[in-house]
Amino acid sequence: MKKVALITGAAQGIGFETARLLGEKGYAVILADVQDASSKVEELEGKGIEAKAISFDLSNSATFYQVVEFVDKHYGRLDALVNNAAMLVDMGKHPSDLSEELFRKVMEVNYIGPFLFTQKLVPLLKKSESGRIVNLSTQVAQLAQLSDMNSPLRDDICAAYQSSKIGVNAMTVLFAKELEEFGIKVNSCCPGWVDSAMNTDELPDYGDEARPKTPAEGADTSVWLATLPQDGPTAGFFTDREKINW
Repeated sequence: MKKVALITGAAQGIGFETARLLGEKGYAVILADVQDASSKVEELEGKGIEAKAISFDLSNSATFYQVVEFVDKHYGRLDALVNNAAMLVDMGKHPSDLSEELFRKVMEVNYIGPFLFTQKLVPLLKKSESGRIVNLSTQVAQLAQLSDMNSPLRDDICAAYQSSKIGVNAMTVLFAKELEEFGIKVNSCCPGWVDSAMNTDELPDYGDEARPKTPAEGADTSVWLATLPQDGPTAGFFTDREKINW
């Protein structure tokens, strides 16, 4: 039987490329997004990839149950969950600059939603012989960097986004500890600077030598972690397939 992977935010960018690359590895892929991903499913099917789409909203946990029912009905288990969907809408905003509405919105979509969504899918992941959870995070949420007052990243402030991704990293470790006995591996990864809809001209200038990764390049570490062998790592934070500090 094919392994089954569910990728959130898969209607575009890194999420879609993650689905495509997993599909090329023989996975049946489920594209979960607040946007309609049906055209993307058709694109994947044209490449011989088994794919399905389902709509859900990370800010509305009531929609999570229909995803669980959908996966259970069609496959009866889940082998890989890639929590890719997120929003970055507070570039340049310091903690004191954030409105309550914006802060709550970002935390809901980037941290609370993925936490509760993962929680709901754990029973289906336990039915897999090799369950994997991959949480998309970012190096600008590394506490080692944030606490260094001389860090070159000191001025790359997006306080709500960074706070939410610190939560994602904590969630990674907590789920990894709980699910280790079931053979489920849980890791965070940073895709790096990717040419995607999330990244805008407002991002810092990384110099003439720098170029953004393609979405496929950004998806590489997610795919690697979603397909780890039994002796692979868990409770880690990675970029470009290399472990980095929290």
